[in-house]
Amino acid sequence: MRIGFDAEVLTEGKTAAAQYLSKLVEHLLRANPRLEIVLFSSDKICVDYEPSTHFPQVKRVVQLLPKEKRSQLWPAHVLPRLLKEHAIDVFHAPVRDALPFFRSPCPAVITVFDMAPWIMHDPARGLWGLAQYKARHLLWSRLATKIITLTETSKKDIIRFCRVSGDSVTVTPMGCDEEPPNGVSAEEETKVLKKYGLEGRTYVVSVSGLDRSRRNPDYLLEAFAQCHRFLPDDLYFVFTGNNYRNQGHYERTLRKMEMLGIREKVVATGFVHDRTFQILLSNAAVSVITPFYTGMPLAVLDSFASGVPVVASDRGAIPEVVGEAAVLVDPYDAAAIAGAIRRLLENPVDHETYAEKGILRAKEYSWDKMAEETLKVYQEMAPTV
Repeated sequence: MRIGFDAEVLTEGKTAAAQYLSKLVEHLLRANPRLEIVLFSSDKICVDYEPSTHFPQVKRVVQLLPKEKRSQLWPAHVLPRLLKEHAIDVFHAPVRDALPFFRSPCPAVITVFDMAPWIMHDPARGLWGLAQYKARHLLWSRLATKIITLTETSKKDIIRFCRVSGDSVTVTPMGCDEEPPNGVSAEEETKVLKKYGLEGRTYVVSVSGLDRSRRNPDYLLEAFAQCHRFLPDDLYFVFTGNNYRNQGHYERTLRKMEMLGIREKVVATGFVHDRTFQILLSNAAVSVITPFYTGMPLAVLDSFASGVPVVASDRGAIPEVVGEAAVLVDPYDAAAIAGAIRRLLENPVDHETYAEKGILRAKEYSWDKMAEETLKVYQEMAPTV
């Protein structure tokens, strides 16, 4: 069977969608080494995803396009031609900001991670952008052969908003690395922590970035300011993830830090590669993940696997994924977020208990199992191949 992927997400920075696709490719080949996989993209694949996609069974097809023309040319004209030329049996597309619609020449499966724009309005998208997003979602959900999502919460949202039957949506629970990547030396760890001024310091980490309001940086900053009234002054707050200058939101966030008097205690790293990310995460005292909504809380599982206790939002798919392994809070309540952070920092028993619960919870999620369930979907779509 020859599987073709829209691999555009692998050409960008670190995102949950890119992590999903790279791990899926790697573990599909573990499940069935006879598969042929073709990754189609309009630019080269990011170095972070090289280890997961560098196999003899994986072919990369790069059709270089100018950035300003990719959104128009790639899905509508280039990708359908490439699928035909390479005789793809099943096409799989992770929906990234609602994949522009086109008619696939072969059976097509889409992965819809969540329905966030249907639930949380994003001012940066604008009314016209939101209308386009919804139209593409509706078209793909009806004409794709199968829909994959990663949580039961997202499945219910897809059925509700796209008005499709439950039989058309399959849940393949997301995976999790059982342990952090090998090969990080003490010297490398020290170098990274020194770079961001964190060596020997206690810090709380948020892996959500500062580029979108629905990821909740405002309430997190208010919670952090409250923590500083009660906790030692050497406590820092670290944001990893992209800091796009998105409709001026990042600049507004910086002004909020100044207003709260915590600008010097906040480290915004921007995009970091996997090894740096793992060092920053594993050395954190607490991981705080409190978006207003998400259907794909991979960051929670990354934190669990790193042995870091988690404060998490009680919205979206997060409660489904974390069970009792994290301290759940209302993401709109800065005082509750601050209280949960203080609880884990000030109470060593709770800190250790939630770290251990997280490690055990992470072991319940397997990339191998996700790939096996995904392979079953392909086999249903092309049973004679």
